[in-house]
Amino acid sequence: MQKKVMLAFTGGLQSSVCLHWLTRKRGALVTALIVELGPETRAYELGEEAVRSGAAGAHVEDCREEFIREYAFRALRASAIYERGYLLSGALARPLIAEVLTRLADEDGFHSVALGTCRTSNDASRFRSHVRRLAPHLDIIAPDQIPPLQSRDAALEYAEKHGIVPFEGTSAALSYDINLWGASVAADPSLGTWESLSEDYYILTVSAEAAPEQPEALTLEFERGTPVRVDGEPMAPKELVEHLNTRAGRHGIGRVELVEDRLFGLKSREVYEAPAACLLMEALRALEELCLDYATLQVKGDIGRFYANLIYSGGWFEQLREAYDAFLEVTRRHLNGTVGMDLYKGRAVVTGRSSPDSLFDGDALEEFNGAIVPVRRNCPL
Repeated sequence: MQKKVMLAFTGGLQSSVCLHWLTRKRGALVTALIVELGPETRAYELGEEAVRSGAAGAHVEDCREEFIREYAFRALRASAIYERGYLLSGALARPLIAEVLTRLADEDGFHSVALGTCRTSNDASRFRSHVRRLAPHLDIIAPDQIPPLQSRDAALEYAEKHGIVPFEGTSAALSYDINLWGASVAADPSLGTWESLSEDYYILTVSAEAAPEQPEALTLEFERGTPVRVDGEPMAPKELVEHLNTRAGRHGIGRVELVEDRLFGLKSREVYEAPAACLLMEALRALEELCLDYATLQVKGDIGRFYANLIYSGGWFEQLREAYDAFLEVTRRHLNGTVGMDLYKGRAVVTGRSSPDSLFDGDALEEFNGAIVPVRRNCPL
């Protein structure tokens, strides 16, 4: 009996190789699932490419609004940043893709699901974790079952041998992953950790040198920890993030380059861009400083790190994430207000903040022997 497989398809090197191997080497009947999360609308072109490459059909789901509202903004309210710089754009997309994949697989009578990624990638581990949590009855065709996905070099060799040209148009050493919350590229390992990176690595931001010579001012308004207005203009989540990506990106804001600890114990040099995400994180942090008491701020800082680690390791659907969200649901009640910022040469500088829930009160300062001493109340830490 022909195996029916639903494949999460991105058009990149690994998913193109995975589709070819499943259809040509194993004779599987593959339906390609394209979950649209990126800034450019190209999902239907991607579906057509999947069918030309051997898929029996393609299913497109536009999840951009849901992605920002239910995933990215939750991470924002948690201040979730992995290892000093990664705002988790790719890691946040994986649980949503897994949710759509398993739901449609069940609805359409599929018994197997697959994701095209290398065996040693973080996504291989995240994919297994998410699918097992959501649909343990489904068979997972993991990368370690597909020979050309044992490494990126093996995938490149397989693609060259079979004439596979990924939808991204190249099978070069750079591996891009982009959605509305940010972009990431795995730097060429041959560069090591000393050589500077070319501007070719960046697609959402300009360099600080190329940014405008004059700062640009903007205001961000939050309701319950969620951004809702830019310069007084109401915006839906997707629209707001797209707008800020453009404005912050042209000022070089949101570039991060770090040596990252992967799930498999390896270190890798990673390049990230997250213009809107970095801007919003900085603004919300300024509002938290104004509206949250000392003890809550300390605990929330810890939760931000734990939340980021949980997302990174594939634990989105764990009970622990729901417990963190319950804490954040209380703190966000007090995060209402407006933050003013200047965008300039790679930096987002807070210029002002105001809130009806502000804890700042000049009258709460007492003079003692000629010194100004802050009064700290309700501080158990």
